[in-house]
Amino acid sequence: MRHLIAILIAAPCLLTAACSRGPTVNTLEVRAVRGAAELPALDPQSSKWDRVPQHPARLMVQDVTEPRLTVPGVDLVNVRAMHDGTNVVFRLEWADATSDLIPDVGRGSDAAAIQLPLQPGADVPDAAMGQAGKGVQIAYWKSVWQDDADRAGSGKDRVTALHPNATIDHYPPQAGGAAREEMERRYAPANAAGNPILTARNGAVQEIVAEGFGSATPTAVQKATGRGVWANGKWLATIARPLNEGAGSANLQPGQRTYIAFAVWDGAQRHTGARKMRSGWIPLVLE
Repeated sequence: MRHLIAILIAAPCLLTAACSRGPTVNTLEVRAVRGAAELPALDPQSSKWDRVPQHPARLMVQDVTEPRLTVPGVDLVNVRAMHDGTNVVFRLEWADATSDLIPDVGRGSDAAAIQLPLQPGADVPDAAMGQAGKGVQIAYWKSVWQDDADRAGSGKDRVTALHPNATIDHYPPQAGGAAREEMERRYAPANAAGNPILTARNGAVQEIVAEGFGSATPTAVQKATGRGVWANGKWLATIARPLNEGAGSANLQPGQRTYIAFAVWDGAQRHTGARKMRSGWIPLVLE
């Protein structure tokens, strides 16, 4: 009886900074604990995460469709989650010896994503980005987008940061009038083609819906946010979103049981696009 009383007394301190770090509790499901305190949506290093149970999600190579991943990469991502009845935030932690921000020859950008079925229930779609008629919603964090967000408002673009002595007179796509469209097609084809990766994001996270490989489409409204921090050979990244995002979204509610899946890209190992490490469906419980 005394043990039960002690547990009940300790529970309210679960999400407060006053709690001391305790032993990590691994769960068989991703459990989003509920707390009234402000969620650390943009703070993956917050002490509030210390007492939240984690799920060690095992990852496997994406070898279903081209381009396949043939050499295994990160095989484990530790997941913690909390919600306040209105928003939910997931924190992902995985080992990565290097921080890779900017895609280059033979190198990609580190990234991670969460995936939810558009329709809750036991009849989940294919975990590999859904299937026709049974879609998924993905919230995709990317380190190069994080770098963009960190530079926003600083007045220092990436070219200036990497090449401080460079002098730029004029980019062709900045031409005015009728010449702009032609210059953009020639020198900025991704912009001219409406590449969805370049569409507006809410900081470092982009939301996507899909019904199988090759069908990923950014959502009309981007509500997810997040932040990644690399230190001591590992990434800590948060991905936060409203529980209810409206029609056409994977809407959640307190007390619900559904499923979630994860993916991780290691830029140093040339992971990009379909070349990634991914999980299967994992039970998700919102307390």
